Amino acid sequence: MTKTFKREVAVIMFGFLMLLCIFDLLTGGETTAYQWAELLALPIFGFGVAAFGLDAAAKQLPIGGQGARQMQPPMPPEGYAE
Repeated sequence: MTKTFKREVAVIMFGFLMLLCIFDLLTGGETTAYQWAELLALPIFGFGVAAFGLDAAAKQLPIGGQGARQMQPPMPPEGYAE
């Protein structure tokens, strides 16, 4: 399984959006940074929700296929009677 860096890219995008908002607050408001933050908020949050949500779903659901975990019955530790 290859690493896709979805979560890392989402965190960087959230940080960029936060920097735009902080810059706007420090400069007094209503700058072009505010307009860019408004424009990019929905796509960034959509990507972030999809990245973290797909990651959580892939780790929890044994759907079958390449990424599925092998379901094995729990084994008692050595030394315990069965």
